Amino acid sequence: MKDSKFHRILVGVNGTSECERAVEVAVSLATCLKAQLILLGVIAPLSAETQAEGVGLEDAAGARARLKEQVLMTATNAHDLGIDVVSEVVAGEPEKEIERKAEAASADLIVVGHRDIGRVRRLLEGSTSETLVQRSRASVLVVHEDHPKQ
Repeated sequence: MKDSKFHRILVGVNGTSECERAVEVAVSLATCLKAQLILLGVIAPLSAETQAEGVGLEDAAGARARLKEQVLMTATNAHDLGIDVVSEVVAGEPEKEIERKAEAASADLIVVGHRDIGRVRRLLEGSTSETLVQRSRASVLVVHEDHPKQ
């Protein structure tokens, strides 16, 4: 029987609240499974839709610095928990960069956050989590934000 344990868990980091929840889950899994944690910070190019919403109008260097700081702090916290951590921050299309890193690092699980976006925006921009589920060779865990129970 093939070993079904996850040995290398890659989580995409982009600074959003959805991502924070995915990171929490990835850290928990890496701890329980004694797996390596790969933190990949991805700075995505701005789409016309996000610019129209006023997102990302700050300078790119500032956004990159904040993302690097978040990735470094997460890596430090994970290391303090005894997790073997590798981290990197890149610029590019999130799904392509996550796929590239997963392939290069032989990740067997990719953990990503999910955000609710409108149908038109999803049609125009696509969904990173949906793209990865469809195209990735590794297993993909899509983490939804916690919502209060009604």
